[in-house]
Amino acid sequence: MHDIKPVTHLIKYLSNAQQGSSIAGEPGSFAAVAAVAATWIPYLAALYLNFCDFSRYTKDTKTLRKGNLWGLPINLLAFCLVAGVTTTAAFTVYGEVLLHPEAISAKFDNWFLALLAALTFAVATLGINVVANFVSPAFDFSNVFPRQISFKRGGWIAALIALVLYPFAPWETGAAHFVNFIGSTMGPIFGIMMVDYYLIRKGELNVADLYQEYGEFRFQNGWHTNAFIAFVVGSLFSSILPTFTSILPEWWGTYGWFFGVGIGGDVYYALRASARGSAVGATN
Repeated sequence: MHDIKPVTHLIKYLSNAQQGSSIAGEPGSFAAVAAVAATWIPYLAALYLNFCDFSRYTKDTKTLRKGNLWGLPINLLAFCLVAGVTTTAAFTVYGEVLLHPEAISAKFDNWFLALLAALTFAVATLGINVVANFVSPAFDFSNVFPRQISFKRGGWIAALIALVLYPFAPWETGAAHFVNFIGSTMGPIFGIMMVDYYLIRKGELNVADLYQEYGEFRFQNGWHTNAFIAFVVGSLFSSILPTFTSILPEWWGTYGWFFGVGIGGDVYYALRASARGSAVGATN
């Protein structure tokens, strides 16, 4: 039988490392592991909202689903498996928990392996940053000033901003809490989008009106008042109150994204239902 002590020690170490971040549960317990898993959601929330920046290039729904299958669950599970095995093996060999890949490669005596590891880190870093921090802002800048800024120029602007911010190294001064706050704030946006598309529109969009200045999507002079109200209410409970007050339980912020999705989506659905009821009453 294989020795499972390295895995047990690693799980307890990771759980203990999260105890100082408002995560409830005994180290190694299901509650602790679930809370750690929940922190992934806010970190990746931005990618949920810029999904259309990539899906617009697919030729059909089948291709989109195939890409999602290989790129999301399969790729994520494979990556987690490699990360877990590598970290556990490093603990067995070196007798200490090394959570960062560069810390493991720094212990290599072979220069070729160290160089290969460095190149791997560079490619991986480039890949994730192109997806998460380049494509979306490039489109954002281009969409704000489409006549003056192309996608390529928007990408250069995003890259220059990142270059200017790099020396400040915000990731070393509590950026995790900032990213978690921003991610939780995006929860209501996700809830509103899902409710609008699946429950209200039943998965059907008025494509023609997407290109009409005074079509259905103009809403209230270009502002979707109901969506903004739902967003504010959802954000209040998903990120603002948990971050700046002690009104809610300490563990609430860990699952803030989920509360934001539920509250923001419910408020939006109620406001849209009320608006439809008022419109019907006025017609009658």
